[in-house]
Amino acid sequence: MFKGSIPVNGSSRIISNVINVFTRGKRTKATNVVNASTQKIVNQLSALSASRKQPKLIRLCQEDLIKHQTIMNAWRVVQRRNEQKRNNQLKKQYQSIVNAMEDLKTSHPALYKFANYKPKDGTRFPLDLRMPTDFPPNKPWVYDYVPAETNEKRAKQ
Repeated sequence: MFKGSIPVNGSSRIISNVINVFTRGKRTKATNVVNASTQKIVNQLSALSASRKQPKLIRLCQEDLIKHQTIMNAWRVVQRRNEQKRNNQLKKQYQSIVNAMEDLKTSHPALYKFANYKPKDGTRFPLDLRMPTDFPPNKPWVYDYVPAETNEKRAKQ
């Protein structure tokens, strides 16, 4: 960074060890290098186990402990009420869907049948959709893939 010595506030004291503190040595490779797949597994496991760690035990006097417990109980009550509201709303939505499907069944049976159609071969999603997961796929999707049979049929034609 700097060369030489720097006087501090006009005094005779000199900062000479600043240079040693801020210098960076040559980076070297770590001796215990792991391959990419092992590192991925380690990262996944550490992310999963991080949620299981317990918080430190709070050491409080009796009065503060009572206040803390009261606040925590009130928070649980609020959370429970919010969860009940959400569950009630989901039940209403589900019942609304059931009623709409019943109306569709009575008014337009062909549309009802088409809305509930399930293909037999299991191809339900388009090619570019993928089930949501926590981690990206190991092999990327190949959009240009054509089965071998199709290539042979095209060559014959």
